[in-house]
Amino acid sequence: MRCSFSPSWPRSLLGASALCALAIAQTYTSCNPTAKSCPPDVGLPVPGYSIDFRNGPDNTHWSSVGTGSVTYTPNLGAAFTIGKKGDSPTMETSWYFFFGRAEVHMRAASGTGIVSCVVLESDDLDEIDWEWIGGEPNDVQTNYFGKGNTTTWDRGGKTPMGDTQGLTHNYTIDWTPSLVTWYIDGAVVRTLAYADALGGKNFPQTPMRLKLGIWAGGDSGNPNGTIDWAGGVTNYTQGPFTMYVESVSVTNLNPAASYLYSDMSGSWTSITMTNATTGPVPSQAPKPKPVGNSGGGQGREKRIEKEDKEDKEDKEDKEDKEDKEDKEDKEDKEDKEDKEDKEDKTEVTSDEEPFATHNAPATASGVASPTDSVDHPNSGEKGYRGTTTTVLPGRPTEPSNIISGGSAMTARFGLVGIWGVLMCTMGVMIAV
Repeated sequence: MRCSFSPSWPRSLLGASALCALAIAQTYTSCNPTAKSCPPDVGLPVPGYSIDFRNGPDNTHWSSVGTGSVTYTPNLGAAFTIGKKGDSPTMETSWYFFFGRAEVHMRAASGTGIVSCVVLESDDLDEIDWEWIGGEPNDVQTNYFGKGNTTTWDRGGKTPMGDTQGLTHNYTIDWTPSLVTWYIDGAVVRTLAYADALGGKNFPQTPMRLKLGIWAGGDSGNPNGTIDWAGGVTNYTQGPFTMYVESVSVTNLNPAASYLYSDMSGSWTSITMTNATTGPVPSQAPKPKPVGNSGGGQGREKRIEKEDKEDKEDKEDKEDKEDKEDKEDKEDKEDKEDKEDKEDKTEVTSDEEPFATHNAPATASGVASPTDSVDHPNSGEKGYRGTTTTVLPGRPTEPSNIISGGSAMTARFGLVGIWGVLMCTMGVMIAV
């Protein structure tokens, strides 16, 4: 059945009394653009709008269109209450949106014949619904209409779920030119493809308002078919019956100041958008962000590119700094090693000054270490072997065998000393 704004009972079968009873119905249009030329609809000019009704009403962006008032509570939000026959508290947005998403956090009302509704509806009676029957606390119904067509009855669906009346749930409708998707608490429960709605003719596709409301489908004055669908006749003495809406958020894929039907086709391609502001801009709307074709993300993308560039430059600067520090540390280490080598060399002491024939390059121990079959810069020939000196504490370094085949005496006195000893010995012999 059609939610609250008039049951889907064929109007041609309704009597005068039934039509009078349906005067409170919330589904209607003041001007059908598929039948005549109509003024443009006021659009939501930003990509998003949100409201938490626990903080009170938003009279700028919502209008009351039903019978009875909506009250507000700090814990459960907007309260839509039926207390007597004829009550049907309902409110709708003061602007339209053109494809996007409507998210409603709410609790349905209890009571036989009481119907709680969340409805998206356009001027040419395209419609997408959530419906809760008061006598069915563990079910929710989904429905749609295209151009008010009620000639078939295969559009409705029912989804079993948890407690719809004692717990708050997130009911979301995602609406694009090709697909409608119903979600409950983030899980998909139903989809409608464009082609599956009478080849697109019944697919909801024109700018819509969001409506929230409650009505007595079981009112005794309604047609029997409506009463049966609503679960039976409503007994108002068992009331009041209240639906609570905590919060609402809307995403508009085509933000604009107004939407105009350029012809009477009712096709979404006939809608022209005007960006000149003709209505209030929602003060509670979040800052624009990338959503579909809204283009609201260009500034954010540029900011992200700038931040990425700055991060990259910072990273490169950091790497350069680290490379420079590593290089300086390496140079400091090499300088320190060179300095230590130099200090070791100057600390070596010896009472022997090497002869030119030593061919023993100085090292930390005073002379070169033996080398097997190596080219030494001071050897002058291949296979040079140096000599090794062990340095003992408190004793001057004294290379042994400095001249190959010589003796310690030769090293100490030289040839002049030897010649003097021989002459002295010869003189003694002559004297004798």
